[in-house]
Amino acid sequence: MLDKLDVKQMRLLLLLEEKENISRVADTLNVSQQAVSVQLKALRAIFHDQLFVRHGHKMVPTPKCGRLCLKLKGIIESLEIDAQPETFDPKRLQQQIIISATDYAQQSALVKIFANLREEAPGLKLIAKNIEIDTLEASLREGKVDLAISIPDFLPEQLPYKMLFREEYQCVANVDAAITINHFTDLNHFDHVIISPSRANLKGSSEQWFKDQGLNRNIVASIPSFNLLSSYLKNTTALAFIPSRLLPTPDLKTIALDRAPPGFDLVVAWHPKTSHSPLHRWLIEKLVESIKE
Repeated sequence: MLDKLDVKQMRLLLLLEEKENISRVADTLNVSQQAVSVQLKALRAIFHDQLFVRHGHKMVPTPKCGRLCLKLKGIIESLEIDAQPETFDPKRLQQQIIISATDYAQQSALVKIFANLREEAPGLKLIAKNIEIDTLEASLREGKVDLAISIPDFLPEQLPYKMLFREEYQCVANVDAAITINHFTDLNHFDHVIISPSRANLKGSSEQWFKDQGLNRNIVASIPSFNLLSSYLKNTTALAFIPSRLLPTPDLKTIALDRAPPGFDLVVAWHPKTSHSPLHRWLIEKLVESIKE
């Protein structure tokens, strides 16, 4: 029978104990006395007890009703506390967050938030992990990852995201390489290294764009990390295209060209179920603020 009990009936029972009069309860709830009597009848059926007996002008609770009211007060108070909006205070956080990102996204975005996190949420611990595109949606859904920093093309369509910034590519070579390029098509005369964090292959993400420009690049290496690029280009004349926010760096020089592959947006993504999480919303806000600084 408990499946027929609702919070309104709990409140009515407590009011009857307090007011000791059906008329006063009806006035408090702004309903008719008959409506109160109907609910009392239903409560008596649920708990198999008279609950209240008339004593003069008062409705006096039975012993069983007295015990019930003690329990219901605690339940109602607990529900009211849980129904209140949580006050989010970063300084009180004592937990860890897991953010998935490529090495580029970690260098250009994630490192910028770290100092702010230490200052504003000292009890919050950060775990940064390499992004795994094939399992990303499941990891976010299951709570194994809290946020992902990536480009929209790498994200499942159902994931919401917020743009962090727009990035452009620059052509680079080893700082000591003797390279002369008079025309864009001269790129055909050089070896090329591509960086592919998510897919191990010899086909760059901008390959079709290069073909549309009349180029057929000789890709001699595909590496998973931008951090390794300087070492690969050392003592060679190979070229690479990297995001401009990774520059300048002492071991690389930029090669001036009259065009470059299309840039990309870097975004922070999350699972829809955490869209209203105060922690996730705060982290996203801090990411955006940190990048603007």
